[in-house]
Amino acid sequence: MTEIKKTEEPFWKRELKEVFAISFTFFILFILFAFLKKAMLGQYNIEYYAVGTALIGSLILGKVVLIFDKLPMTKKMDFLPNIYRVFFRSLIYLFGYVIFTLLEYWVKGLIDGDSFGQAWVHAFHHLSELDFLTSLVVVFIAFLFFNAFWVIRLHYGARELYALFFKKK
Repeated sequence: MTEIKKTEEPFWKRELKEVFAISFTFFILFILFAFLKKAMLGQYNIEYYAVGTALIGSLILGKVVLIFDKLPMTKKMDFLPNIYRVFFRSLIYLFGYVIFTLLEYWVKGLIDGDSFGQAWVHAFHHLSELDFLTSLVVVFIAFLFFNAFWVIRLHYGARELYALFFKKK
């Protein structure tokens, strides 16, 4: 009797699923923050487009999580109690977000015609602006929620967590 071999999913398919799951979680969190911001700005008749901002933000944070999750320092967090694991992973991801933001503004400065050093000066200056500091708080809260959700998901398993919330008893 021939045995049917179970083939593994291709690498790109696994990675795409992982990116989608992480980005979707951030999208839900950011859409909540963005609609709150839209409601507050709407009182002053200021237009704000929430969905696009939430989508771009979720994709950026999904990328940060995927890259910084592969670091050995992040892997060491797996052996800590869950509360520390959530907090320290959130700090590591926040550090990654700051690095990506610095690189983004540095490249933007280079594209705008700044010299190499002047682009770095503008990038570091952006880190002290109020809108960036506010976004740091929001991103850290999003990382805390994401990591708490992921720890719960790892504890229950993806299918059991889905069944816990969406299946009738």
